[in-house]
Amino acid sequence: MSIKDKIKKAPNEPGVYTFKNSRGGILYIGKAANLKSRLKSYTGRGWKEDMLRKAKSVSWEVLSSDVAALIREAELIKRNKPKYNFIMRDDKRYAYVAFTKNTFPRMYITHQPRESKNEIYIGPFTDVTALRRVLKLLRRAFPYCTCPPSPKHKRPCVNAQIGKCLGFCCSDVKNTKQNEKTYKANLHAIKKVLTGKSRSLLGTLEKRMVTLSKARKYESAALIRNQLGSLERIFAHSPHLKRDIAEEREKALESLKEICKLSHFPERIEGYDISHHQGASTVASMVVFENGMPAKDEYRKFNIKTVKGVDDFASMTEVLSRRLKHDEWAMPDLIIVDGGKGQLSAARKALGKKHIPLASLAKREEELYIDGRRDPIKLKQLPPPLLNLVTHLRDESHRFAITFHRKQRRRLVTER
Repeated sequence: MSIKDKIKKAPNEPGVYTFKNSRGGILYIGKAANLKSRLKSYTGRGWKEDMLRKAKSVSWEVLSSDVAALIREAELIKRNKPKYNFIMRDDKRYAYVAFTKNTFPRMYITHQPRESKNEIYIGPFTDVTALRRVLKLLRRAFPYCTCPPSPKHKRPCVNAQIGKCLGFCCSDVKNTKQNEKTYKANLHAIKKVLTGKSRSLLGTLEKRMVTLSKARKYESAALIRNQLGSLERIFAHSPHLKRDIAEEREKALESLKEICKLSHFPERIEGYDISHHQGASTVASMVVFENGMPAKDEYRKFNIKTVKGVDDFASMTEVLSRRLKHDEWAMPDLIIVDGGKGQLSAARKALGKKHIPLASLAKREEELYIDGRRDPIKLKQLPPPLLNLVTHLRDESHRFAITFHRKQRRRLVTER
């Protein structure tokens, strides 16, 4: 069976997938909230085109949720070190969870693990946004401290007051062996989840809950019962909801491909916006959507350097010209700039001989201009899934530009 035919049989469920060569060697491992939707996006472009030429088979493993897929993917990448996972993005783009070896260990996300006897690392994770979400959910069940180890607070921190920190690890109170044991038990539970040992953790917690109940320590048993409930919710999967979201995203991207007359599926879309105050401190934002979703690790900020006064057209030309010099960044399948016909022309000038599909979104007129098409399209005429996608991208690029501009203005005021 060909890879294309095999993909047609993929389920609309979360999981991990593996491409292998003719000798059974693993070329690439990925995760998906919807396996069928994700695998259908493999149309061949850049590293994918080379990988797909060598791939002779694809297989998948269905999991209970996208959280389970995130963790399983990290486990498989660490074990197999597939060639094309590291061609796709260098090590700095992967995320690791670091644990220090203090009395009350700290935990943080890093892109650059280092050789250290004082820290251990779990990863690599390819989706930082999903990883942050998982840690946020785990912290509710297994509180841990994010305050610096010194100086200590006189009182428990705000997180301790809302149940996200145990309190004794960051406040200036007498330490006890029981405090240390409780804190390390929470960190141990988080490590088990992140290394794919959640079943083992669930079994351990259930046994402890029964033991505590028999000993009539009902308050402690109730705490563990709540932890078990939290873990079940983290790994729960709502297949109908996930399927609806994935299908809507897929419809939006298919519509975009058709309207912009793209030769392939628009896997990577870049959005640009210019922000300034009466021509001062002009900045630009670049946001990236991958498969219809924001990829915030790929966002970039630019200070406009060569343009004086108010000139959005020249600013757009500058930012795109500078962006194209970054060969280490993945090339977009489509660029959407903020503005009308003028911004579209400025963007085309910057692209020069590079054949990158281009469009612009005019906020005031609520119109979509497409390079090579004479008349714009009214946004209200777009299919609802596509309208949601392009307005989301427009709003995100505007938000990112405005936030950066405000920071720059505050910095300039402070320096005066």
